Amino acid sequence: MKQWKSPQSCNSDEVINNIAYNNETLALIIENETNNKKRIEIRSLSTFDPLWSTSFNAAYHFTPWNNRVCVLKYNEWLVIDYGDSRLFHVSKDGQ
Repeated sequence: MKQWKSPQSCNSDEVINNIAYNNETLALIIENETNNKKRIEIRSLSTFDPLWSTSFNAAYHFTPWNNRVCVLKYNEWLVIDYGDSRLFHVSKDGQ
């Protein structure tokens, strides 16, 4: 079994809120408890190396499963911001 801890997984003031798998990559929704910022981070499944990351403006609500990520076709992602009832469509390159 492999295990990653801070700072490999995320910073000590951050939490991983959700995770999804697609095509040998993992999408992590990471929330910073200090500055209330959120990001989606795509990592390699085999190495856990970050491939890309992009921040998005979403309200910080620390309750389980508030922000979810789901896989779309063509290596794209859909992030649900439950707190503000919004959807973020993230393309395969993080745009």
